[in-house]
Amino acid sequence: MLYHEFKEYLEEHATGTESFAKKALENELKKNKKRSGKAKWNDAKVQKAADDAYKRAITNAYDQIKAKKGVPKYNREQVWIDFMEEVNFIETFNESVDEADFE
Repeated sequence: MLYHEFKEYLEEHATGTESFAKKALENELKKNKKRSGKAKWNDAKVQKAADDAYKRAITNAYDQIKAKKGVPKYNREQVWIDFMEEVNFIETFNESVDEADFE
């Protein structure tokens, strides 16, 4: 499965992606609140930092599966889906996001 296919699949099937994006933004807003004067970030920079955290989480998940399954030439999407179902990846991902604590 290619990265963009994986990201799309995860966003469609995992409730944790939305939750993670929300937590990442809340964390960046909290960090920004502590900044003062010129060090304070504008909304666009705060959102970019949250988006970057989200992208890192998706990339890390992708890299973990890619290390185990590679990117098969044929049926690559189905190979990954079968593997994710076999190891309960979506459930595990959702649980880890629920337990995630940004600090």
